[in-house]
Amino acid sequence: MLSLASDGAAPRLIRVHQIDPLAWAPLLAASESEGRQMLRRLMDEWRSGANRYEQPGESLWAWLDANGQVIAVGGLNVEPPPGRPGTGRMRRFYVHPDWRGHGFAKRLVNAVLASAQGHFSRLHVNCEEADSATFWTRCGFAPIDATLDPIERPARYTHVRLLPQFQAA
Repeated sequence: MLSLASDGAAPRLIRVHQIDPLAWAPLLAASESEGRQMLRRLMDEWRSGANRYEQPGESLWAWLDANGQVIAVGGLNVEPPPGRPGTGRMRRFYVHPDWRGHGFAKRLVNAVLASAQGHFSRLHVNCEEADSATFWTRCGFAPIDATLDPIERPARYTHVRLLPQFQAA
């Protein structure tokens, strides 16, 4: 496990507006070594311009270590059609294996949830593994009942979190 701050500088959370492939390379390599393609898709979509997390309410966040290397990432997109209006999807959450167990994922989720306020009334997430489902449940997401009518249940999503309705003052 890496030291949290070998030179005294703690990792910092940023909202991503640009992607430097060199800063992302270790995280991408780690994800691919674990058989995950989500960060490759994130990088490809960013490069092509297909998804830059720029629609209202969308955001992409990353934790950077003291050297500026990305050690964790997570984002929020508007749910694409035919999804429900006011629905977002939490996606591309990944923490480098050397940095797990320090609470970065939870704080990343909290940053994304804060950015979602006022833009979305519900958020969905797809949990591919049991440990992922446990994590998202601890973050306040409830399992979606698989017995519901498929029209009412987004096929790709396993968990949902309802957000307070935004009311202008």
